Amino acid sequence: MSNNLIDPESRNYSFKDIEEDPRIKRTTKEFFITFFTYIIYGALMMINLFTFGLHSQDYPKVLGFPLWIFILICLLVGMVVTVELICTFVYKDMDLTSKNNKQEENK
Repeated sequence: MSNNLIDPESRNYSFKDIEEDPRIKRTTKEFFITFFTYIIYGALMMINLFTFGLHSQDYPKVLGFPLWIFILICLLVGMVVTVELICTFVYKDMDLTSKNNKQEENK
């Protein structure tokens, strides 16, 4: 059974009959890259706070900041650079119009 035979008003079809949209695969990949980037950033922030922030008086100052704040600023700058790189090289521009809508417009 092909996609053309599926009645839009009917619920009598199989999921195997639906053609998978390549845009969904791409956006899912982009979502997981974004999600895991943020999880890694959050984990690095927590590690910084729990290792250097708990006993901050024991650590030296860097450029006048306590060590944990300096590391926090470096992590923030690193996250901004990472987001820029992801937006530039990972995310792809996509047409939001589906193939079926394009075919109908061309008729």
